Amino acid sequence: MKLLQLTSDNLNFKTLNFTPTLNIVAGLQLTEEEKKTINSIGKSLTLTLVQLMFGAKLDTKNPKEKKLKDFLSTYGIFYLYFNHSGKDYEIKKDFSNPKFYINDVEIAQKNYTEELNKIFFEDNSDLSFRHVFNSFSRRFGGDYYSNPIRQQGMPLTDYPQRLNNLKLLHIDTVLVEENFKIKDQISKLENAQKFIKEYQDALDKVNLKDLKDEYIQLIEDKKSFVIAQNYDTIKVEADELTEQLNDIRNAIQKGKNSLQKKQQNLLASENIDINPNEITNLYKEAEFFFDDKVVKRLNDAQKFHNTLIGNRKNRIQIEIKELTLEQDELTKKHDFVSENRDAKLALLDTTGALEEYHAIEEKIKNLYQEIEKLTKYQKLLSEFSIEKSELDVKSTTVKQKSILYLEKEKEYLENIEDEFRFIVKKFYDHHGGSLKIKEAKQAKYLYDIFIDIDGDGGQSVGNVGIFCYDVLLYKMNKSILNFLAHDGFIFSEMDGRQKAMIFKVIIELIKKYDLQYFINIGDNSFKEILQQTILTDEEKEFIQKHIILELYDKEPEYRFFGEAFG
Repeated sequence: MKLLQLTSDNLNFKTLNFTPTLNIVAGLQLTEEEKKTINSIGKSLTLTLVQLMFGAKLDTKNPKEKKLKDFLSTYGIFYLYFNHSGKDYEIKKDFSNPKFYINDVEIAQKNYTEELNKIFFEDNSDLSFRHVFNSFSRRFGGDYYSNPIRQQGMPLTDYPQRLNNLKLLHIDTVLVEENFKIKDQISKLENAQKFIKEYQDALDKVNLKDLKDEYIQLIEDKKSFVIAQNYDTIKVEADELTEQLNDIRNAIQKGKNSLQKKQQNLLASENIDINPNEITNLYKEAEFFFDDKVVKRLNDAQKFHNTLIGNRKNRIQIEIKELTLEQDELTKKHDFVSENRDAKLALLDTTGALEEYHAIEEKIKNLYQEIEKLTKYQKLLSEFSIEKSELDVKSTTVKQKSILYLEKEKEYLENIEDEFRFIVKKFYDHHGGSLKIKEAKQAKYLYDIFIDIDGDGGQSVGNVGIFCYDVLLYKMNKSILNFLAHDGFIFSEMDGRQKAMIFKVIIELIKKYDLQYFINIGDNSFKEILQQTILTDEEKEFIQKHIILELYDKEPEYRFFGEAFG
């Protein structure tokens, strides 16, 4: 692969025109007096943008990357041109839209990596372009430069990252992948067992045979259960009779109250009698005299009153008889309705209702489900134990094979280490460090890659180790991309000689293997490199001629995006 150009339809953008060999983006200071920082002028963003054009994602939880994403989404359309296997490609990307375009063909974001795999691997590799490209182009950031095998910026426990490194070292990963699947199955199995453990506790507390006995008994009860014919109709009639009975009782009580009043009125009528002689005597005592005509009229009034009272008594007596007869009728009706209602209730008492029958059915159903559930989990626990035992045996077998593999490939692994040491010795006179592939401390991963360079373990030593490891991977996989890139962070804490040695090694690879290398560098480091005697004048001139973009610490238009950012 050869990068050709990175550009944008935004006229402020500083286009990158790549050479087939060395490509340097230099961040420079305009004058010695202006001691402005050359940070935030876009050096690291040049490689980051190439990564994004090839499908890398920004972490929006990171404020800086969130800001970059927002900025790019309003900046314009970007174009990346490259050549691979003799064919030219154009990638077009508008970061306000998730879609990509390869040679004007629209590609959904979810399918983009797959399309890149087709271009670079023709579907004949188990490698992923994204993983491979990350391995040969480390972006800016501490995660990418904290350990040689963290090219993806992922934690050391990340399985795809570890697997990719083993593949690029041409380690047979069949056992690694088989072991990971086994350990993953065991992990899932153990998680499932934790979930099912509560049912194990239930099984310990419940006698499954007792549940089955209860279930059988309920089945028998269901068979012998008698449901009254027309049960619902009988129940409705009984309820209606009960309501009717209550009405009759209310009528009887009302009649009793009325009869009692009538009887009291009759009793009062017996004591009412007007005697004219008594009235005359009363007035005589008052020395008040009636003439004969008045006395005669009092006798007439007495007769009229007694007749009226007699009629009233007769009427009350008739009403009492009528109420008595009505009470007798109500009592007879009460007794009839009561007997009828009691008969229907008795019928319901001797048979079962549909509700009760359904209740038995529901209990049978629930009990059956409980038995099924407990039986299933009992079976599952047994199967889990068997499966776990089988997986443990497989894991042990894989572990044994992996130990044998390391022993069998001991010479090959030593050759890898020797090649790594050969590269490291270009930086250090008295030691070459080590690169070991050993049994993993965590059984899940099978192998660990240990890379060490003697020293104080500082940033400088660590970055030298990263560079040497990346060069090792490139030399072992030249046919994949024939491309290598680093962010200027690689120079952190290095002395001038080590910085110059990076370029010397790269120039040797360019001449020998036609490598395309891309890096950004700051002004101080660049000047320091050109002062080193380990570089020939020809090499220094070569470096200077391959600066493809100069960015300055002055106004925003001198920066990568041609405007303020960061």
